[in-house]
Amino acid sequence: MKLRFNRLEMAEALRAITAVAAQRTPKPVLRCARVEAKGDVLLLSATDLEVALRCAITQVEVDTPGDTLVLAETLSRIVSECPDEILVLDTDGTQMHVRGQGSHFRIPTTDPADFPPVGGMEGAPQFTVAMDILRRQIEWTVFASARESTRYAINGVLWELTGDKLTLAATDGRRLSVASSRVTREEKGGDVPPAIVPTKALSLLMRLPVAADSPVGVKVSANQVVLSVGGSLVSSSLVEGHFPKYQDVVPTDCNRILEIATADYLGALKRASLMVNEESKGVRLSLSEGNLTLSTRAPEQGEATVSVPARYRGEPMDIGFNPMFLMDALRVVHTDEVSFAVKDANRPGIMRVGDDFTYVIMPVSLASA
Repeated sequence: MKLRFNRLEMAEALRAITAVAAQRTPKPVLRCARVEAKGDVLLLSATDLEVALRCAITQVEVDTPGDTLVLAETLSRIVSECPDEILVLDTDGTQMHVRGQGSHFRIPTTDPADFPPVGGMEGAPQFTVAMDILRRQIEWTVFASARESTRYAINGVLWELTGDKLTLAATDGRRLSVASSRVTREEKGGDVPPAIVPTKALSLLMRLPVAADSPVGVKVSANQVVLSVGGSLVSSSLVEGHFPKYQDVVPTDCNRILEIATADYLGALKRASLMVNEESKGVRLSLSEGNLTLSTRAPEQGEATVSVPARYRGEPMDIGFNPMFLMDALRVVHTDEVSFAVKDANRPGIMRVGDDFTYVIMPVSLASA
């Protein structure tokens, strides 16, 4: 194999590749990236046996096609640190050589026959959605998924397609985040079954260096999802199990409405949460006309009271929430103002951004707020 490649394009692809290649594994081959040169493209692949990524490098001149395995982290560090615009790569037996102006690196290689297959997208995608729209949906939901739960089905994000409406939903049992958008259905795409996609695959898709308006092609099968965008392809096994019927937990009778500037709300929560510790994880929200007061206290640490202006419709009331859960949502809404509605102190609250984003959060006992 012998070729020349654009260093910046290669470095961006390798950053994504190293996020997939396992660093600690009893299978050394999973620490490797597959480097395959053919025609006028260089393909980089990595997998951890659950999630796989393949990136195409197009700013490349291939003199001699070839295929090999090399430690992903090692190649990424070399390409990132070299100052050259163009680097030369070639293989010789069991060695890969990377050369720049005044630099020469030799890296051991491995037989690519040992590398697990990285599947592609067979046929046309079932639907497509713009990258910026899908990225927003993922950002609005992935933070609410469970991290370590014996209920494996909530360790991922549910994807549901109804007509041309794509809905993503995530929950950890204490909060629920739902985001919707319109997509383009392919004529021959066929039915799309509901799928629970692992958060690792979604985080990987978010990192890909692609234009905001790039179309993402999606294909879902019984046990796998394949996402194709630009010159990259992400494939992942699906999370097994049944996702909770989330529609049943979205309250419809919240009649006390708080409308507040997002930045003011987030800033007040940050200040109030300075007095939250492991024993006292709640913040008290005191709602009244024209004002929101947040208060917290922690034994042997102190108390905090923060007030911000807000529009409020309804009878005055106090309700407690985990401030971190509120801040998680406020950090990703990207709107100047949010609407937050409640019913009673022992009922969940609901945050909305138009019809596209719904966030439901369970209250906490005011004894800890």
